Amino acid sequence: MGSKFDNEPEPAPAADRVLSAEGMALLRGANLSSNVFEATVERIGKSIKLGLLKPGQQLPPERELAELMGVSRVTVRSAIQVLTAGGFLMARRGRNGGTFVVEKPPVWKGGGAGAGSGPVAVSGFLDRRFVLETGICELAAIRATDTQVGSLRERVGRLGELIGDLTAFRREDAQFHIAIAEATGNQDLVRHAAELQAELSDLIGQLPPSEDALIHSNLQHAKVVACIACHDGAGARQAMAEHLAGTGHFLSGLLPFSGDFQG
Repeated sequence: MGSKFDNEPEPAPAADRVLSAEGMALLRGANLSSNVFEATVERIGKSIKLGLLKPGQQLPPERELAELMGVSRVTVRSAIQVLTAGGFLMARRGRNGGTFVVEKPPVWKGGGAGAGSGPVAVSGFLDRRFVLETGICELAAIRATDTQVGSLRERVGRLGELIGDLTAFRREDAQFHIAIAEATGNQDLVRHAAELQAELSDLIGQLPPSEDALIHSNLQHAKVVACIACHDGAGARQAMAEHLAGTGHFLSGLLPFSGDFQG
């Protein structure tokens, strides 16, 4: 008869507490991404989903894992927290305590852009989003009025006040991206932006909340708006590309199937 403890791994033998070369394959080395937190979530999450970190495997202590991955302990701690909330890791206290890979990681439930075909559909969606939103952002930088720039700045401010409320943040976030499209003056692009945000909301709904991700996301929003305010089309395109890459890393690490999403 099953119990609520079925997903809790047995205490790891001493030999299993040292990562194998296979287990370190995606973890070793400094992270060159500008989305350090999201990429750390991705590297650990993909290691679990690919079976490089096996069920019941104990992760090294934060300090050792941070050194191995070339990131700060704070980044590792935040990544572990969100992967624990996502059901990939669990913490155990006491003499045999530590952070462990769960016995049965989550499985894809479908829905939204991933319905029916999993990572293929998600990758396709993120490709469309990349092409459309980077172009929209570049055009908005060329055409945005002072009033529209002021409105975008106000939205960034409101997003900063909503970090602790994922649902409200997500609504305001969608409106922020649509407002950028409105600054192009092209209603077809506004419609495409709205459709993209509707699909994205379905995917975001599959993920655990992370205040660290929201804080970093909004810092990138501010960078995008700064480029638009300067009418720097190339800079706005690049800033949006970095923002979308962060989303891709996060989805790749936390959606419950293997995929490489650099949207």
